[in-house]
Amino acid sequence: MKTPIETKRFVIRRFEESDLHDFLSFMLNEESTKYLMFEAEQKTETGARALFDYVCGAYVSSEPVHSYAIAEKETNQYVGSCGYAPYDDGVVECYYSVNKDEVGKGIATEVTSALAKLLSSEVEVRAYCHPENYAAHSVAKKSGFDPRGIQNHKNFGNSGELFVYERNS
Repeated sequence: MKTPIETKRFVIRRFEESDLHDFLSFMLNEESTKYLMFEAEQKTETGARALFDYVCGAYVSSEPVHSYAIAEKETNQYVGSCGYAPYDDGVVECYYSVNKDEVGKGIATEVTSALAKLLSSEVEVRAYCHPENYAAHSVAKKSGFDPRGIQNHKNFGNSGELFVYERNS
C-alpha cells in the first residue's frame, strides 16, 4: 500500500519522529490499550519506544510493517494509528486506535473506512475486536464491516468479535 492516503480530515502516513511523544502517551495509557494485543513490555516506555523504532525501521526493510500514523491534514498532528497485517492467504486483518483526547470525533471510522475500501480491492479485510470493546465494534460497523460473531483468532489463540469488509472486485 502506498502512503500517504488522504481522507477528508486526515492523512494516513508513515510514523515520523515527531509522533513519538503522542505514541508513547497512547501506549502508556492503560485505558487506551486494555483491549489491544500488546505484550506487557510493549506497554512500558522502553518497550513502546522499541516498538516505535522497529516499525519506523521496517518501512525500508524487505519485510515492511504496515502500521501507520493518523495525522490531522491541516497540522500533521498525530492523533492515532491504523494498519493491517497478513492473516491468511488473501486475507488481511486491519486495526485502528485513536489517542484518548481524540476519541468520539469519528477519526477511527473515517480512516478505517478509507483503509478498508482501498485494501478490499486486493484482499478480504477483517477486523477482530475484543468481545467487550464496544467502541471498536461500532467503528467496524460504521466503516462498512459486517459482524460475524465470536471467532477464534488463529494467530493469537483468543476469541474476538470478527468483522468482515465486503471485498470490492
